Amino acid sequence: MAFDRLQNASFTRDQIAVALTHSSLGGGHLGVAFHSAKDGVQLTHLAWHQQLKVDNVPSEITQCWICTTVELPPLASKAAVAVMRSVSKKKPLINYGIGAVAAKGSFTGNGVYRAPKGSDGLTCATFVVEILRNAGIPLVKYETWKDNPENVAWGEAVCNALKKDGVPDEHVDAVRKNVGKLRLRPYEAVGAAMLPAKQRPADYEAAQPGATAAEAALVEQCPRNPRPPLLVTMH
Repeated sequence: MAFDRLQNASFTRDQIAVALTHSSLGGGHLGVAFHSAKDGVQLTHLAWHQQLKVDNVPSEITQCWICTTVELPPLASKAAVAVMRSVSKKKPLINYGIGAVAAKGSFTGNGVYRAPKGSDGLTCATFVVEILRNAGIPLVKYETWKDNPENVAWGEAVCNALKKDGVPDEHVDAVRKNVGKLRLRPYEAVGAAMLPAKQRPADYEAAQPGATAAEAALVEQCPRNPRPPLLVTMH
């Protein structure tokens, strides 16, 4: 599946595209592009703690993004667009949290965000996973995901950044309890989204080829400057 620069991408009003850009800690940063009801193409992404961004494309895009359309059955694709429009209109305050499994079912009804019991919030990647779950599209099989020693360093860096930004200690402590547990990297979420619909939800191994391809495409189409703007922080 090919990747295009977001500004040049072509997809219908009944489709969504997963979009990638760079992040300061590596792993990429993930969002969803879709056609809004009135404002043309928009990009919605969880940029950081309680910072859900809805950017008009291309006028409000300040970083280089690439994207690829998600293959979905027609009804499921329309449902995903509807959920994206609803969430983007509501712009809920979503805590940045790294507990992926506990976040299952974060969106209810017509795109209403309601953190499940025990959830510390969402990352940019789990935001996309839960959006699709709400639309009846399970993306990944968390039970197959493998541990990575880098997850500990990443989780600690997230906690330190939250604390530095003045996030209440209660939330930082809740996030710290999940350090070292399952992490879904944005590249892996894209790898799962790239698979044919009948092959989802994807297990860990199935998502890796697409994850590698997504990272390579981002590096090729959006070369990093020596000092990139840190508009997106922890993912």
